[in-house]
Amino acid sequence: MPWLAVPYSDLETKKALNRKFDIEGIPCLVVLQPYDDKDDATLHDGVELIYKYGIRAFPFTKEKLEELQKEEKEKHERQTLINLLTNHDRGYLLGHPPDEKVPVSSLVGKTVGLYFSARWCIPCEKFMPKLLSIYQKIKQNLVEKGDALEDFEVVFVSTDRDQTSFESYFGTMPWLALPFGDPTIKELTKYFDVQGIPCLVIIGPEGKTVTKQGRNLINLYQENAYPFTEAKLEFLEKQMEEEAKNLPRSEFHIGHRHELNLVSEGTGGGPFICCDCDEQGSGWAYQCLECGYEVHPKCVRAVDRGSMIQR
Repeated sequence: MPWLAVPYSDLETKKALNRKFDIEGIPCLVVLQPYDDKDDATLHDGVELIYKYGIRAFPFTKEKLEELQKEEKEKHERQTLINLLTNHDRGYLLGHPPDEKVPVSSLVGKTVGLYFSARWCIPCEKFMPKLLSIYQKIKQNLVEKGDALEDFEVVFVSTDRDQTSFESYFGTMPWLALPFGDPTIKELTKYFDVQGIPCLVIIGPEGKTVTKQGRNLINLYQENAYPFTEAKLEFLEKQMEEEAKNLPRSEFHIGHRHELNLVSEGTGGGPFICCDCDEQGSGWAYQCLECGYEVHPKCVRAVDRGSMIQR
């Protein structure tokens, strides 16, 4: 590091700084403004700002950040699929075989999922078979529906560490991809504030962002989540509410020794990670009130209550 440091042995100062700025995790960058002791002049999210804006965030003043936020808002308003996925050197995506060049313009008017993923990522490895199955089911449903104006495509946005890993991973996918190492990959990661992978960002037929929660929505609703719009999600939420009325109030699950109780988002369901499939969930869940174990209702594999109570 080219900067200064609190001495390693000065535990009192470090503890005092942790308390003063309420540090809950690292890395954390607290930015103090010169000659200004106002509370609103202290920024606690320096890491996020540098990640998102880089050097442009300096000098981290309220005015500078408002200017950057205004620019970002205007950029999102001007967003199209073309300006998201192309640059001055490239107007195509990779197809199959990988040397096939598919014009980005051929995706205009489609619902497109930007799939941020990498071969080295264990959660990606678990999510990939599910996404592949859902992709195929959505495509099949659209064919059966016979609506030529609708289509769905996925674009792989790779964060693999080398070309070989990228090619091997992309070879398992039926959809398109940005070339490995393309500068647009970093731009998209920052633009959509991708904090972790796998991440599925959905772009609507008009080229605007529909949701950044594509992964979660697929976990909740499978192929029924398409086209991921607010109207469709409201319908699915109401449908889930109706279905929940017919679910048992409690259940014994083969993967847990305690009784699980059915909870809603308002009664403790909230966002969670399913202990059975390791994927995200929200809304209704079966939850162990004793130890916090939670599973999707669809993941419950019920066992005989009598045998569980005897155990």
